[in-house]
Formats: sequence, structure tokens, C-alpha cells
Amino acid sequence: MKKKTVFAVIITAIVSSFVVFAVFATILRPTPLEIGKIDFKLVSDGEYIGICQNKILMAVVSIEVCDNQIVDIEVLEHKKSYMDSATQIADTIVAEQSLEVDTIAGATLTCDTVKKAIENALLQGFE
Repeated sequence: MKKKTVFAVIITAIVSSFVVFAVFATILRPTPLEIGKIDFKLVSDGEYIGICQNKILMAVVSIEVCDNQIVDIEVLEHKKSYMDSATQIADTIVAEQSLEVDTIAGATLTCDTVKKAIENALLQGFE
């Protein structure tokens, strides 16, 4: 009888731990973001900082605009394991002069977070 009780307590603890983990993973999972369309030709020259917090993902970017074009985007902060993808999407945006670029396979939420940070930075150029 005692072994059955111990076994039941262990199983209950394992199941409870799994449920708690699943709930937290669901709550903290980044979500897809809607990225607006920005006409870069309307953005004033200057340097801008953009931030996007997407639950556990955060991106901070520095953007330089000159002659109504983005000449540089530097990813100042992002989750280390996704930094290569974050830098790659930023470089693609500079090359194509558009936020409407394809995301990197397997890094959609990272790309969305970086794009939103870039959008937030560019919106400062309209003020």
C-alpha cells in the first residue's frame, strides 16, 4: 500500500510539473507581429533607435537614414542564439530598402521582432 502511495505522489508531481511547464511555455511564447508598410522616402535623415519586446524576445536596433535610404542597421540587442538571423534580416532590409522581405526559415518570430523594432525606429523619422 505504501509503495502505491509513493508511486501516485511521484506520478502526480511529474504530471503537475509538465502542466506548469506547458502553461509557462505557452504564455511566454513570442507571437507573430503585424509589420506596417513604411515609405522610406518619407523618413527624415538621422539616426534612430527602435525597440520591440515580443514576450521573451527583445530586439534593439540602431538605424541610420541618409538621403531617404537606410544606410545601416545595427542589431544592438537580441537573444544570442538568434543573433545571426537577426543580423541577416537587418542586412536584407538594407539591401532591399523595404520591410517587406521574406523571413528566414526557422526564425520567423525573430525576424518579426527585428522588423518591428526597425519599424518602430523608422516611425521616429516622421515626427
